[in-house]
Amino acid sequence: FRVYNDILVNENISFPAFRQKFESKIRKRLFQLALKQDSSLLISSPPKLTEKVVSGLQITDKIATLLQRKGIISSWERSNPSNDDIEDFISPMSSDSFSTTPDLQFSLALNGDKTLNSQILLQELGYRLYPSFGCWLVCEGLLQCFVGDSETVVNIDDYYFDTAYNSNPDLFEVKQVLLNIVIQRN
Repeated sequence: FRVYNDILVNENISFPAFRQKFESKIRKRLFQLALKQDSSLLISSPPKLTEKVVSGLQITDKIATLLQRKGIISSWERSNPSNDDIEDFISPMSSDSFSTTPDLQFSLALNGDKTLNSQILLQELGYRLYPSFGCWLVCEGLLQCFVGDSETVVNIDDYYFDTAYNSNPDLFEVKQVLLNIVIQRN
């Protein structure tokens, strides 16, 4: 990853476009590798939006379990979107003058991620390209649930947490990657 970052800087490559293509390729390849390890990740995109949301939540759990089983993370926990949030996402509000579709938001906490040190080091060195395998796998899994639905976009932001509170900032030690997952419909 550091070599990629150095090449990007030296060759003056447009980073946003490169990052989008790079992460898309990595997501797809990682997902194909994950399918070889766990065939239950292979799903057909269901026709109804309700079923797509349920499949998305299930595949998120399956991917987290696979990451734990392979030793990439030590444990995980997913928040459950409320039934009202799911219903609002599925049945957008509309009136004569405007239409709104709320986003569906939930989080996935990945504890003890083995790539944490490299992620943090690369970011501290000022690089914006770093290994985030859990994030990439979850994103691709969700996209597979919404295949053929061009209006759906998946955005994932990652945050780093120290799960043990300490008032001394010098003792801060990252132990968890929190993935804030937002499924948007345009």
